[in-house]
Amino acid sequence: MRLRDLEMALQMLDRSQNHEVLYEQYPTPPNIAASILYSAEMEHNDICGRFVIDLGCGDGIFAIGAALLGASHIIGIDIQSKALKVSQQNSSTLGIEEITDWVLGDVSSFTLQRYVDTVVCNPPFGVKKRGADVAFLNTALSIARVVYSIHLAGEKNRIFLKNVIKDMGGRITQIETFEFPIPKIYAFHRKEKHLTQVDLYRIESEERE
Repeated sequence: MRLRDLEMALQMLDRSQNHEVLYEQYPTPPNIAASILYSAEMEHNDICGRFVIDLGCGDGIFAIGAALLGASHIIGIDIQSKALKVSQQNSSTLGIEEITDWVLGDVSSFTLQRYVDTVVCNPPFGVKKRGADVAFLNTALSIARVVYSIHLAGEKNRIFLKNVIKDMGGRITQIETFEFPIPKIYAFHRKEKHLTQVDLYRIESEERE
């Protein structure tokens, strides 16, 4: 599948309209999700044939994109049941129900009896609830060989996350900065769309090399 084909497929998905400001739920645009997943596969072979988990999956855009790129099995976990219903409907529409599981639960308490290959996530920025982004990283690095995670850009935050990830037994192999559009979804938003700088981290778990 070409990058453009993946992006077009993700643009056809239903998107969740239920967002909680406390969880800092900002939906990942199809072009960004497609670019992250496609690069993960083409540059590192981290998707096709892999067991992939989407932490805080929302409407499942990363999970479903991974399935379309040939992941062997996918789990999406989210704290909102309404978002998971959208994920389930999307997977049913695309005929990938057999390789996708959707789990209702809190990411910070999620555990598995086995390690998986890859985690992809767009966690809370940790602005409304301090440490929420770190909780996602902790879970991700406890269950996966490789983690792709989106965080607020900025030198101060980058230094902080580098130290946190090192303490968790992770090694950053790549950081890519790009503009992330945030639509007007909360009452305090004034602009129809706000662009914010984010960093995508690729992290390898040193314990599972």
